[in-house]
Order: sequence, then C-alpha cells, then structure tokens
Amino acid sequence: MTTPSKSDSHRSSLGESSTEDLDIGRASDMWRNELKPNDDVPREELQQQQQSSVPARKKRLIDAVDVVIRMVIVMVFFKLETTPAFQREIHAEELWLYKNPRRPDIVRGGDLLILVIAVPLLVTLIFYGLTKDRRDFRAASWAWTLAVCLNGIPTSLLKITVGRPRPDYFYRCFPDGVMLLNQTANTMDSSILNFNCTGIASEINEGRKSFPSGHSSFAFASFGFVAYYVGAKLHAFDARGRGQTWRLCVSVVPLIVAALVAVSRTCDYHHHWQDVTVGALIGLLTGYFSYRQYYPSIFSTEAGKPFARWPRIKRREAAENDDVSDGDMLRRPLLGNSKQQSKWY
Repeated sequence: MTTPSKSDSHRSSLGESSTEDLDIGRASDMWRNELKPNDDVPREELQQQQQSSVPARKKRLIDAVDVVIRMVIVMVFFKLETTPAFQREIHAEELWLYKNPRRPDIVRGGDLLILVIAVPLLVTLIFYGLTKDRRDFRAASWAWTLAVCLNGIPTSLLKITVGRPRPDYFYRCFPDGVMLLNQTANTMDSSILNFNCTGIASEINEGRKSFPSGHSSFAFASFGFVAYYVGAKLHAFDARGRGQTWRLCVSVVPLIVAALVAVSRTCDYHHHWQDVTVGALIGLLTGYFSYRQYYPSIFSTEAGKPFARWPRIKRREAAENDDVSDGDMLRRPLLGNSKQQSKWY
C-alpha cells in the first residue's frame, strides 16, 4: 500500500482551495448580479416609477389647485376689464395728443387672443412629438398658461388706475368732431377741459385705458415665453450654443413677432409709444417669471430641463448630480478658462 506523497497532498489541498475560491467567487457574482441596478430600464419608466411613489390623490389635488388659481386670475382680469377707468384731467395744451383719427385695429383683440394661446401650445406640442417627454410638456403647459393669465392683472390694474387717454380719445368722446364743454368751469385752472362727451359710454371708458398696452403685454408674455423655451432647448443663451448664430436667430423670431404687434398699436392710433414700451416690459417680465417657476435659468447649462415637481425626485436628482464625475472636458459646457473647453458642446 502506497502512501501519498507530499506533492500529491499539496496538489490536493490546492485543488480544494481553488474549488472553494471558485465557489465563493460564483456566489459573490450571483449576489452582485442580484444587487446590480438595472441600467437597461428606460428613463421614462424610471420617472414613472419615481412619480408613482407620490400619492395620486396628492398630485391630483395640487393640479386642481393650480387650475383653480388660473381660473380665479382670469375671472379677476375680466372683472377689471369692465371697471371704469380713472378720469384724468385733460389740459388744453395737450389736447393735440388725443385728436388723432379713429382707425380699425390692425391686430384685433380676438385674433391676438387666439395667437397667444395657440402659438405656445403648438410649440410645446411639437417638442413633445420630437422628445416624447411628458414631464417637459406638463411643465411647459403650466408655465405658459401662468404667463398668459398672470400678465392680465398688472396690465388691467394700471389701465384703470392711470386712466391715460388714448391718441384717438377726442373722437371717441365727440364722434362728430364738435367739442362740448360742461357749464361748470374750473375756477382754479381754466386750462382744464371739462368734456361733455356725446359718444358711446363703453368706448369712452375704453378711451381712458391707454397705459399700458394690453396687446403689447400679452404678445410679449406669450411669445416671450416661446422665445425663452425654444432658446433654452437650443441652448442659444448658454455655453453650449456659443458660436452658432442660427440658434439665436431661431430663438428671437417670436420676440420680433411680438414687437410687430406692439408697434401696430401706435400705427392705428390706439396707443402712445410709452404705452407699448411699458406693456412689452410687463409681458417680458411676466413670461420670464412664469418660465422660471418650472425651468432653470436660460443661461444655465441645465437650460431646457424642467425642475422636478415632487420632493423625492428632487432629492434623487440632486444625489445623481453629486455622483457625476468630471467626464470628458470637451463635452462639458464649462464657463471657466479651461483650454480644453469647446464652443460646440
């Protein structure tokens, strides 16, 4: 009977240890596979899973509150539109400002209302058709509806409190061109004209709502939002769009259309140039304020990406941003002085 040699026993022990190590390695691989996150799940499905963690009742409640707020703003706007404007005194030496002939609207109010609703809706639908990003479409819809609704409040409040006569106010007050004054003269200042208007009361009241221009403010609120939205999607205002003029040109087209609408109000003698200028500023500020409620700055490298609406998603995205490595410097839209920075990304 032969006894095993030391080399055989050593070889046997090595085989057993190798088998054990192999079994342990297979087991660890198995658990690693079990714990490995599924990277193949589409991003939209991950977002839906994250959003499903938020109670559906809470989401419906918040959506309902947002809709009610917009409806209340619209009702307040229509109430202000029927409120009599302040009757500002008119001096004889300034009467020439308000004796321009009456002209029909170049851009009618009904046509403008259709445009300020249809244009942003159509643009957001086009981007939704290209990207299939529901989250972006919802954020854009909330943003432009807030801009259009919210813009009406400061515009109407200023109209009725300032009470500035329109350029054609004289012929609204006296359609036949014959000026009639009240018998009660102002003893303190005889230069103040106390009109005894013979025109239609509603047109006379509208004639005292020149400042600011509603057409101008609504055009810039709606089309201004479109400019912000499209510019952010094309990265026209951040580092990624530098050196690519076409991005900027496409983004400012809506602003050009809004400017044409505003200028038309001076051509048909319905507003003074100061009215359309202030109206444009109100619309631009309202549109940008509403846009920023749902999107980051248009100058940010994250421009065009909507904010996360629910706290859990916000925390997850913040953690993901902290874990992101530096990556390829040539593809990062940095604002620093790195020599590897490229204007094409």
